[in-house]
Amino acid sequence: MKDKIKYIVAYIILFFLLFFELPYYIDAPGGLDNLNNRVEVENAYKAKGTINLTYVKEIKATPITSLIALINPNWKLEPKNTDDNGTLDYDEMMIRQQILNKQSYTSGIKFAYEAADKEVTIDEEYCYIIYLFEEADTDLKVGDQLKKFDGKEINKCSDLRKYIDEKQSGEEYEVEVLDGDKEKVRKVKLVDIEGTPMIGVQMATVYSLTTEPKYKFKFNSSEYGPSGGLMISLAVYNSLVETDITGGKTIAGTGTLEPDGTVGEIGGIEYKIKGAVKKKADIFFVPAGENYEDAKKLIEKNHYKIELVKVETFDDALNYLLDNVVKK
Repeated sequence: MKDKIKYIVAYIILFFLLFFELPYYIDAPGGLDNLNNRVEVENAYKAKGTINLTYVKEIKATPITSLIALINPNWKLEPKNTDDNGTLDYDEMMIRQQILNKQSYTSGIKFAYEAADKEVTIDEEYCYIIYLFEEADTDLKVGDQLKKFDGKEINKCSDLRKYIDEKQSGEEYEVEVLDGDKEKVRKVKLVDIEGTPMIGVQMATVYSLTTEPKYKFKFNSSEYGPSGGLMISLAVYNSLVETDITGGKTIAGTGTLEPDGTVGEIGGIEYKIKGAVKKKADIFFVPAGENYEDAKKLIEKNHYKIELVKVETFDDALNYLLDNVVKK
């Protein structure tokens, strides 16, 4: 009987160590996701090399994995609940993420087709609210698609800024929005921020595009984030042109792609670099700024054999490949 009790107790302890989830998660080096298998363009040209997304692997924190994270320099234990989200709750963060995904990827498609001199038409621009600052005095919600401000149509985000510039701080206005598929009227009171009348929101632009040739993605929304925008734009471009910009190399990188063509910074650069090195990537594109400085220090410290390329725009990345890979 005592032996049975010992086995039961041992089983319970083992189960706890292996499966009990702690209020943490673990960041670890990811790997490469070959976009040749993820982006499909009609009559695409073939590439000898690959253009790859990079990602951070997220591991459930159990007592065992947490212990490993404490002794493994490549794993980092992070609390699940932080105050980094500012005014946003979890659901709002998820909505924000989905909108930023669409912004980054539709911008990437647009720039790829334009650079390849292929047909791309912006059928419509959608302007969404993705963040409300603490100063905001409004009932606008994250995810609202802006349609009208004070009776004037909003066809793109810059329209709203133009309308507000004509107003005074302290004045109240109605904003017509789409909340999902429901039309609603919100209220805003313009606030003074550094001497300028503002609503106190952050907006994002998403395009509806018609392209020729057509394209489609072969992954779902849970498999990518906005940080893949730059690499997807390069992969689409390479499918549209006869010249193979990979030169037979393994190209990796990260960075959002904004509507103006700039490459935005991302999180988890350390784990993305380590994952790319492990998979023997030849070139790694990284956003200029803090991402680049952190990546450079990591590569120099560990003597990684990977070519780090700092980019500020889509054109920077494309021209680098044309000048330093294709021409060689």
